[in-house]
Amino acid sequence: MWLNDNEIICNVGLGCEKESIDQGRSYIDKNISIANCFFSRYSSYSGHGGVIYVSGGTYSMNVNYSMFYNCACSGDGGAIFFSSSNSYLRMICANSCSASSWCHFAYLIDSQVNQVMYLSVSNCSHSTSGWYSIRLLNGFQRVDNTNSSMNNAEYGSGIRISSPSSFTSSHCTFSNNKVSHSICIWFYSSSGTISMSYANIVHHNSPSQYGVVLVEGGGSRMMMYCIFKNNQNTLFCLYQGSLEVSHSFIDHSASFSTSTAVSTSNNNSFTNTITYQLQFFNDLHCNADIPLIQRSLEETLRETQRETVGRTYNSECEMRMLSSDLVKRKSDMYMFPIFISFVIV
Repeated sequence: MWLNDNEIICNVGLGCEKESIDQGRSYIDKNISIANCFFSRYSSYSGHGGVIYVSGGTYSMNVNYSMFYNCACSGDGGAIFFSSSNSYLRMICANSCSASSWCHFAYLIDSQVNQVMYLSVSNCSHSTSGWYSIRLLNGFQRVDNTNSSMNNAEYGSGIRISSPSSFTSSHCTFSNNKVSHSICIWFYSSSGTISMSYANIVHHNSPSQYGVVLVEGGGSRMMMYCIFKNNQNTLFCLYQGSLEVSHSFIDHSASFSTSTAVSTSNNNSFTNTITYQLQFFNDLHCNADIPLIQRSLEETLRETQRETVGRTYNSECEMRMLSSDLVKRKSDMYMFPIFISFVIV
């Protein structure tokens, strides 16, 4: 497993099953507790959840320090379709995943806890079709230090937040996402509080009137200390309810908002500024300018449930160890899309 600074952990994979196969699921309707896994697929799975599918019951999903590459399905959730009690995604790279319908990387439906930390999602969907790169529905939601950039969709290229009991997000980047219709960030809530802070929201388009940021429903919605820069078309669409943008930098020359006016009276600056330099997860397919500090295997083990199954892959490690020195001497030898943790223009 390639982690930060091109370090490699060999002979360690906690609960990993069917990592590299032509197509098909690795986990179906069970508690999932895995770490240091590298899932890749060569063709699309027919149905929901190209790698993980959980629907119903009272299951939990805990995935740490893992990668999903080229995972695809014909339904919802190119790599992950999870609909149960609790899900935790931490230190995850998702690259080139796609779904024919909803959620090119993951569709997370949780009755209790719905938590994402240090997730990097890039290059999801090879065309501007399908809805959302990732969607969180229900539960107590948290999205921190997540980089959703260079994704394609018809709607919702960055993230969709739906019906949370509460939602908080900090230190995220949404950059260079492209849609054929509209929306990068989509908030829907009927009550409660939605709060996003210290986010970079840069270089998006939204050809229709629904805006780069769409807000629907009721409750309190706040975006604080965010940077909006070099976005095209309409920036905000406040379809229902209210949205307060405060303490933010907003540089936008096209239409500012449609439907209801957005509240921007609280200490905003309508000027151009440098974007935040944020810390993100870093590995082979997801590069970060400021990588997450490498954790020890013991720390990973403590974060992951104890009942796991190990696996070895010596030949794969040998190949990656031979490549490691080359990567350090020539970092651009791999022609993979790169996450950007900050944008300067």
